[in-house]
Amino acid sequence: MTTGKASGRENRRHGRLNRTFTVEVSTLSFPMSGGRGLETRCYDISAGGLSIESSKSFNPGDRVQARINIPMLNKFSPSFFKVYENDAEQYLTAIAEVIWCKPYSGGYLVGMRYINVDEDQARALAGMINKAFRQAAEGNKA
Repeated sequence: MTTGKASGRENRRHGRLNRTFTVEVSTLSFPMSGGRGLETRCYDISAGGLSIESSKSFNPGDRVQARINIPMLNKFSPSFFKVYENDAEQYLTAIAEVIWCKPYSGGYLVGMRYINVDEDQARALAGMINKAFRQAAEGNKA
């Protein structure tokens, strides 16, 4: 999600799905730390990026690795992983760039866009989100 600060204009290209998936975020910097990254949760997610709730502040332009636990992601995969589905341990791993960071509920809300993600995982995520939007639209028609 990117927001034009001067105009207040929305620049989103992808619809956002409000889900609280577990996320591990590690800052990409040298030397690489050997420990685990920040464990948090997703505020919302799209095919182009996500926002997370964070106890620490990030700067626009920071590069991070985001590892998002998305149960049933493989169900939407165009590759062979669809056959070997294990709902408990399915992750989308992406390199992302922080676009914005703002105070939120005693911590921060951090918006980031993917800059590198596996093509099959990206398609699976887009398929999962599209299905959720279709189901919501069908539910609103009833």
